[in-house]
Amino acid sequence: MYEIKDLTGVAFHKIAECMRAAFSDYYVKMELSDDALYHRFHSENVRYDLSCGAFVGDELVAVLLNAVGQYNNEQVAFDAATGVVPAHRRKGLYSKMMDFCMVLLKQHDFAYYGLEVIQTNAPAVATYQKMGLKIMKEYACFRGNAKETATGTEDFQELAINDFPLESLSPLMHDAPSFENRTEILQAFPEDYRIMFTGMPKQCAAFIIYQKENGHVKQWGRREGHVSELGQLMVNLSGRFQDVRLHNINFTDQEWILTLEELGFDHFCDQYEMKLDC
Repeated sequence: MYEIKDLTGVAFHKIAECMRAAFSDYYVKMELSDDALYHRFHSENVRYDLSCGAFVGDELVAVLLNAVGQYNNEQVAFDAATGVVPAHRRKGLYSKMMDFCMVLLKQHDFAYYGLEVIQTNAPAVATYQKMGLKIMKEYACFRGNAKETATGTEDFQELAINDFPLESLSPLMHDAPSFENRTEILQAFPEDYRIMFTGMPKQCAAFIIYQKENGHVKQWGRREGHVSELGQLMVNLSGRFQDVRLHNINFTDQEWILTLEELGFDHFCDQYEMKLDC
């Protein structure tokens, strides 16, 4: 009944329709237009020849999209998005798609295959563990806006990221950015992002890099003792956008997680980062 094939040559609107249908009953929905989804997957370097879908005739009912890129000095493949349309779940499609993709991926020199999964999705976590994936990190994810009583700062600067020395930011980061927030994306699409910071460019005290179209934060950091300044920058951003997003704060950075909670942002889910050596 089902045929698993790579997505080379498949019209993108079919992929987008399938993805929206697959996430229609999820807690975190994928309510994006075709153009927005295309740009997102293009910026993450999704390879459709290394991705696959489940077809019933010409109908696409499940997809597994794989992105590739340089991450922490290794060439890796990463699950950018996976979804199965509700009527076609519990038929083993994810396992079949994963098996199909692993054959494709092993033809390349990837260090490992990674993915993120919401921690409360126990069936998915169990499935991934049965396939050999191991939990490497735990992430907190936030969205929404700061409470009305939260205060920002007027003592900040803002630049296009092309005008800022990004290499100076590593000492301010508690943890390396997650795959979806990696610097490679910023460098490939610099016109999409801006940096807001306190202090001077080469010696800033706190910063956030955000997507200027929607206020989604891709990277952030602060020097020791400056978490309040980082929080003030988030309040500034919250004043500009209706729904700010900040995904994948390492659980080890509890100071920053607690600060965001105190500012009123919605700690809406937690994720595992999992990996499988290729």
